[in-house]
Amino acid sequence: MAAMGLVVAALAVVLVPWLWAAVLHLVWRPYAATRAFARQGIRGPPYRFFYGNSGETKAMLAAASGEVLDRSSHDIVPRVMPHYRAWASRHGKVFVSWSGAMPTLCAGTYDMVKRVLSDKTGLYAKPDPGPTILSLLGMGLVFTEGEDWARHRRVVHPAFAMDKLKSMAGTMAACAGEVVQDWEARVATAPGGKATVEVGQQFTELTADVISHTAFGSSFRRGKEVFMAQRELQGIAFAAINSVRFPGMGYVPTKANLRRWRLERKVRGTLMDIIRERVAAAGEARGYGSDLLGLMLEANAAAGAASKKAAAAIMSMDEIIDECKTFFFAGHDTTAQLLTWAMFLLGTHQDWQRRLREEVLRECGGGAGAPPPPPLNGDALGKLKLVNMVLYETLRLYGAVSMIGRVAASDADLCGVKVPRGTVLAIPIAMLHRDEEVWGADAGEFNPLRFRDGVGRAAAIPGALLAFSGGPRSCIGQDFAMLEAKATLALILRRFEFEVAPEYVHAPADFLTLQPLRGLPVVLKLLDP
Repeated sequence: MAAMGLVVAALAVVLVPWLWAAVLHLVWRPYAATRAFARQGIRGPPYRFFYGNSGETKAMLAAASGEVLDRSSHDIVPRVMPHYRAWASRHGKVFVSWSGAMPTLCAGTYDMVKRVLSDKTGLYAKPDPGPTILSLLGMGLVFTEGEDWARHRRVVHPAFAMDKLKSMAGTMAACAGEVVQDWEARVATAPGGKATVEVGQQFTELTADVISHTAFGSSFRRGKEVFMAQRELQGIAFAAINSVRFPGMGYVPTKANLRRWRLERKVRGTLMDIIRERVAAAGEARGYGSDLLGLMLEANAAAGAASKKAAAAIMSMDEIIDECKTFFFAGHDTTAQLLTWAMFLLGTHQDWQRRLREEVLRECGGGAGAPPPPPLNGDALGKLKLVNMVLYETLRLYGAVSMIGRVAASDADLCGVKVPRGTVLAIPIAMLHRDEEVWGADAGEFNPLRFRDGVGRAAAIPGALLAFSGGPRSCIGQDFAMLEAKATLALILRRFEFEVAPEYVHAPADFLTLQPLRGLPVVLKLLDP
């Protein structure tokens, strides 16, 4: 009996603190947070024990998945964020919902967004992405914080300077040119001189080819191996993203985790081999190379050699690998979706397609009876103002990311709202981009002319376009993406007329990035030579 008593006492010592922590985390804190927000007039869907609002969210997403939009409709929110649309209609632009036992405040006003994204103190930090997302993107600029982020930024920034990017325009155009040649061959042999091409997959492969060449230069074939592994990792990450995250489940050897670990090892091993070869070549006085990886390695070495103080800026091998993961995934997938949705909009707005083609032929050469146009370069692409406007409007209506999040690192006052530490701040980009008070009565329509005076003056509030985030942590690769998209569209526009195929189903879907659910078939016709 004494022994049994000791066992019971030992279990009590272990279980009582655990049960108390569970009650505190799963019951008391949600109750207290709900009361605190309600006293400020902020309400939302009720908290459900442990699961939060995940059941309601899944039900609404499942119901919305069967809906199809008219081609003329650009309101993607009911499909990709039906729960946020429903909660905002009931509770207003600012409301609180629950991700498990964690409160999530919808920062649904631009004042809140500006305050969060412009913060430089670390008060609004990036949320923990979990091991699945980290396996895809790595702990690069997207997720690092504080001094680590500043150190990474100093090393990576030189690779994305505009003069460096312009030198890559020829490589971007050469890769896009191969796709155009393939399309020309298809159209030439197609009945009636028209061919239907599913452009979404083509653009995914194209942008992977571009990032493989511009990031890894002569090692681009192994870069494509990274691309294939990351595509599978993206599928694994998407499958896990809307699930309730049980503590530690990302480290349990499930079938999905075992596959993820194998892919992680493959990506890391491939990138490590490429990096080691570059470092060895530099040691033989051949330099690091002029691609993104070479520029980053050069900046990293220079930071270490400058002084003892600058040596703190040196990135480790693992950190360089993580940055490679980041700009490889972010550098190809988001640009592929930008091109896909731009083709959709131009394929359903023939007037704008004609206007852009005229601009491309005028600034870049080509067209019937004209001499062979010179190769595209950064300076010529910089003159494509209408193309720029269409791309920005595409990003507004069909931006790759519909929502971004931050976490309050301590208790905060956000535009008069008392936000408890640990609260997730959700920035609903897709909803904000359709706010008529900011973008005008035509916020739901395709109108590139709103950007004729530049991005800063396109809306009633400067910096209202959030496709590349905002503030000091805005996307470092935005100029790269825009340059690549302009080069690709320019080549397509001066060779083809196109329209969206009749079989296209307009059902935008969120697979970590916004994509057409069933692809984008486009009917291509060659322009007169």
